Amino acid sequence: MIRRLIAGLIVVGLGVGVWALWPRGDSDTTPTTTPTAVVSTTTTTTTVVTSTSEANTTTTSEDSNVVTTVEEAEAILRELWFGWFEGIYNQDEDRIKQVVGTQAALDNARTQFSVMEFVRSPQLSDILPGGTEIMRSDSECLAIWTTLELTGFRDGSSTGVHVLRFDNGRWVSVALWEFKEDRWEQDCDAELESLS
Repeated sequence: MIRRLIAGLIVVGLGVGVWALWPRGDSDTTPTTTPTAVVSTTTTTTTVVTSTSEANTTTTSEDSNVVTTVEEAEAILRELWFGWFEGIYNQDEDRIKQVVGTQAALDNARTQFSVMEFVRSPQLSDILPGGTEIMRSDSECLAIWTTLELTGFRDGSSTGVHVLRFDNGRWVSVALWEFKEDRWEQDCDAELESLS
């Protein structure tokens, strides 16, 4: 119980820190946690892959949810962030629940409904990951270091380690860490919570 409380407080603190550091214009605010992509599968492997070019959207094979290429990782992140921003834009809590794996991320999204500003509705092509490195990839956890550039619906960029967990047949976002050396690995081992 105490471990879950501490993990929750860490996620909330990180979310606030990312929000404060996210570049923005005048009264622009940005999310503090990450969303997810939907990908089905089942095998285990750990892989480290790096790339600086923009990737084409791909999906994992039907028999494995282990991500082995930068292209797969970037496709998952695009879907994840698209779901996050689409949920905020439409003030759709159910859409947010599809892409996040923590109550803190869901609560943060609720606060962004009335705060975050958009030029237009987000599109998948507006979210551009680059300089991506897979820090960990197995059947339950995917940690991705990348820089996300946002264009079109809002401008900004953010670099960090995105920690995703495979839950109920899909990847969900559980944390966003600013530095590679941060304690993101603990999020791979923490128990997932049910969202309310």
